[in-house]
Parts: sequence; C-alpha cells; structure tokens
Amino acid sequence: MATTIARSDSHEYTVGGVPFVGVTTVIGTVIRKPGLERWIGSLGNAEAERVRTKAASHGTLVHALAALVVEGVPSIPMGDEDVPAQAQLDAFTEWYEEYVDVVYDVELMVAHPGYQYAGQLDFVLRLKGDQCRTILDIKSGKATYPEHRYQTSAYREAALGGFLFDRGFNDCRRGVLHIPQDASGPARFYEHTRHQADFQGFLSCLYLYHDLKRGL
Repeated sequence: MATTIARSDSHEYTVGGVPFVGVTTVIGTVIRKPGLERWIGSLGNAEAERVRTKAASHGTLVHALAALVVEGVPSIPMGDEDVPAQAQLDAFTEWYEEYVDVVYDVELMVAHPGYQYAGQLDFVLRLKGDQCRTILDIKSGKATYPEHRYQTSAYREAALGGFLFDRGFNDCRRGVLHIPQDASGPARFYEHTRHQADFQGFLSCLYLYHDLKRGL
C-alpha cells in the first residue's frame, strides 16, 4: 500500500507520519540570491515582504489556472486586476495545446525515503512525439535560475523510486516551463538533462541544510 504524503500550508511534509524536508525549502535556505537581497535592502523588509506575498499569490493563481486547463475545466472569469495572470494563462494554453500529448498527473506529491525529502510536482506528462514521461515545473516569475535544475532532479529521483517505477518506467525527462511574468513572449520549455550532476548538486544543498540546522 502506498505511503501517505501530506503537506501543510507552510510547505512542511510528512510521509507516513514522519517529517520530511521540502525540496524548495532546502534549496531556498542554502542558496543565496544576491539580487533578491539587494532588492529587499532597497525596499525595506516590510515592503519587500508585502510585494513577495503578492507575487506568491499571483504564482499560485497561475499554477491553479494552468491545472484547470489541463483538467479541461473552464477558467473562472477574472477582473482587471488579474489581467497579468490571464495573459500568462493564455501563453500556457498555447504551449499546452501545441506540445502536450497526454497529462498523467497534476500537483502530485513525491518523496524519497532514503534521503527523507518530499516535494510536489506540477505536472507529469508526455510531449507529442515522445515515448517518455516528462516532469514539468511551472515558473511564472521574471526568470529561471540554475537552482531549478536541482529542484527538478530531486523530483525525478523521488519519482523514479516511487510511482514511475511502479508503473514500469525506469527513466523520465524533466524541466521547467517559464511563462514570462509580463507575458511579453511565449511560454518556453527549458529541459534539464544532466540528471546525476544536478542531483549531486541537490544532495550538496541537502547536506548543508541539515548541517546548518545542527548549529555549532
């Protein structure tokens, strides 16, 4: 019987009742973002937190709307304040209709029992003309970043050791779909192919995360 994976609103995971650390928590704690730090310094903590909360809500909305498209559910009509999300949704829909053949899972949680981490995949799908599953993570911010490779590699390793293996698959592709925040261009898929190197990068982050939590 499959082990139950649960996630709290604060992105804390439990697997069979045992606490597991989240993939994005590990990466976000260990990898510095100098540009973000300068931005916070220029705005001040309170204003920066307000803007970040608004951006996070926007990203959640874009993810939710994309899931509705995949599941064939009509989108909720949006007001003028949601024009940017609608533009990103349109970009996602165009990409989805052109490139995606089959979607197998939406917002699927996976966990790695050996390294005790967990995360939530946006989509598991098959691209047109392909025979392999692809793990896809949506990025709706201003840019994509190198550490996204670590994120998708952690998802891939957890998936291959779990539900994909159970379905008879021993490999899968992975990458992120970047939907520009200002919808100035089409959605673009960035594939990550250096599976083992990227996973070693994530494991380095995981080691540092646990080591720093231990303190002096």
